[in-house]
Amino acid sequence: MSADITLEDTGKLPSSGPLSCLNRQFHEQLCELKAVTRRQVDSGQVPIVVRLDSRLILVLGDERSVLDVNEAYYHQLKALAHIPLLLFTSALNGSMSEHIRAAVVDTLLELQSDENLPDTILATIQEAASRLFESPHWPALEFSAVRQFNEELQPAFQSLIALAARDEAAQTLSALHRLKSTVCNESLWKQTFYVVCAGHQPRYKQLCKLLLRRWVFEQTQSSTEVEQRVIYGEALESVNAARELVVNRLVNGLIGDAFLHSPLSMNQDVLGEAGEMAVESAFRAEGHCIGT
Repeated sequence: MSADITLEDTGKLPSSGPLSCLNRQFHEQLCELKAVTRRQVDSGQVPIVVRLDSRLILVLGDERSVLDVNEAYYHQLKALAHIPLLLFTSALNGSMSEHIRAAVVDTLLELQSDENLPDTILATIQEAASRLFESPHWPALEFSAVRQFNEELQPAFQSLIALAARDEAAQTLSALHRLKSTVCNESLWKQTFYVVCAGHQPRYKQLCKLLLRRWVFEQTQSSTEVEQRVIYGEALESVNAARELVVNRLVNGLIGDAFLHSPLSMNQDVLGEAGEMAVESAFRAEGHCIGT
């Protein structure tokens, strides 16, 4: 296996020449500014609400308030939705077996006694699974058979998604109100940053991020505050990583406001706006035009 290629620290470049020393000093001063800002966060001057896995966590200095958002009901709905995906992935992997069939049948029968799960959804999944298991395609499923199975399950699948979304939205909003009630100082609460830790898989639309953006807007009536205070962090897996992201956002906001007339300017690539024109110019130089 080839050795991995990792990110280089380009902040140290240029490594020689007259600008090298000044650039190093700039990064040293930037680190000092971040250290000062980090001490503000550590002292509790900047509350942070972190969405991490199934939890919503209020970080206030050294204090941590942890609330579960996705509880047993949500995870049951998610696991139920995984049953069709289990059969689909097993078919793709060529690992269909009597063991999987028996496990699915037994599980669906057992779930019929669970008062928290909708009977109609369970019945739809059970009927579709029975037809699949009794079909001549089982257990060597072709893709067409899996697709037909999936189409039969779409109404149930969409219902599960809707139930899970409503449960998460309601639980998250309730948790936010509870966390807010623990911060006695209203002006302090208004300084809160919100970080959604995306973990291993970035997503275009993420329910908690959508809800937090609405939450901040309802409190501030400011789109700028929403963009500044709600942060979606890909590959974040800890509260400390979320705190560091807030430190960077605070410092970038200060620099962006001073040099680019907006605290949001540093939230994008500094070359972003100029880059759009540069990209167009580069392709035009090669004889390419949009729409041709």
